[in-house]
Amino acid sequence: MSVYELVLANSCEECRRLRDYLSVLAEREGFSGYFLSKLQLVVQEAFVNAVEHGNRGRDDARVALRFEILDAKESRDLVVDIADSGCGFSLRELPDPTHPSALARSTGRGVFFMRSFAEIIGQECADGGSVLRLRLKPF
Repeated sequence: MSVYELVLANSCEECRRLRDYLSVLAEREGFSGYFLSKLQLVVQEAFVNAVEHGNRGRDDARVALRFEILDAKESRDLVVDIADSGCGFSLRELPDPTHPSALARSTGRGVFFMRSFAEIIGQECADGGSVLRLRLKPF
């Protein structure tokens, strides 16, 4: 089992630093380039949501990311936790971004993209913030 942790400033400008970090993680763990592109999309979408919706752009807030590689006999999982200072959101109440009325909107597809490549396995909300937990199958 390997664990990697990263804390970023609450700014979308940190996306480049996040992508670089994920590239190093992928190289160390032997992930394919194709998997890395999916990982970067998923984690960047979750990070941007944490900055914009969770922390609501507050300069003093941070986003903490934790990456845990779980090796089992027949499977390898990557569990990603994205923690912010917000109060969370209801996954069930998100509007469908594929609905015709939403197609012209420029926002609202982040969770849809995340679900396309990762499994959302948890969401915790507490007084100090919220954590979104994702699972991906590295290759």
